[in-house]
Amino acid sequence: MYQTILVPLDGSTFAEAALPLALTLSRHAEARVHVVTVLEPVTSFAYEGWESAAEEWGRDYLDALVHRITDHAGGDVTSSLAHGHTVDSIHEESVGCDADVVVMASHGRGMLSRLWLGSVADGFVRHSERPVIVVRPEEGSEEAPETFDFAFGTLLVPLDGSELSEGALHYAVEFGDLFDSAYHLTRIVPFPFETSAYLPYTAQMNQATVDEAKRSAADYLEARADRLRKRGRSVTTSVAVDPQPGRGVLSEAAAVGADMIAMATHGRGGWRRAVLGSTADKVLRGTHMPLLLFRSPDQAD
Repeated sequence: MYQTILVPLDGSTFAEAALPLALTLSRHAEARVHVVTVLEPVTSFAYEGWESAAEEWGRDYLDALVHRITDHAGGDVTSSLAHGHTVDSIHEESVGCDADVVVMASHGRGMLSRLWLGSVADGFVRHSERPVIVVRPEEGSEEAPETFDFAFGTLLVPLDGSELSEGALHYAVEFGDLFDSAYHLTRIVPFPFETSAYLPYTAQMNQATVDEAKRSAADYLEARADRLRKRGRSVTTSVAVDPQPGRGVLSEAAAVGADMIAMATHGRGGWRRAVLGSTADKVLRGTHMPLLLFRSPDQAD
């Protein structure tokens, strides 16, 4: 269960878009919120006094932030100012504070318009052995969050038949149970590429293959859904056919009105296709709903 939630921030209102979700989760789990800002080393040509100015800015920013959000959290709110490479520092902080989950915006601009949480989020997900909830605010969002409430009526969980993808299901249930969420399990069946337009009956063979894959996927999803239903959870399932799994996941999320997508960063199922690899990246860039990502420890970079 969640005891500590880590939120990396860079001083921008864009990055602070992660706070409403983190604070809502904190209240439901009565968890501590730990915020961190990282100051990277400056180059030799930086003007004199930059480091001391950045240090003062960072501490003032964190002190003011803790004061502003403490009443909205369900546990203590703590902070730290780290120094070093951003991704490595956030990873060390997550280990040091024993974070159960990291909540972060997908990118933002911090002090001196320095790009901070763009590739940082991507790099951290590939580096972390802990679940990460990525929030992608609307572009051009400049207003600081005024409300700290999130609702999670339905969580969408794409599965591809692999143990890795089912690891994400575990984290989805752990999260969703705090909000009495319903769960929707989906599997995207990719239509096979035709090897030659001149082969006889290729279209019929492909359709027969897809139909069989859909039946197998439906049985697989229902088996997982039944396990959850026996424990009192509300679960629905669907199978979709799409040559682009990421697009299929986004379509299913829209169709069921999902409030969050929870998925593994990659995995292999039937057809030996990477259904949840680059798919997670495509889903992140195609939605503004929160994305709960899980990478197993033995597959973290």
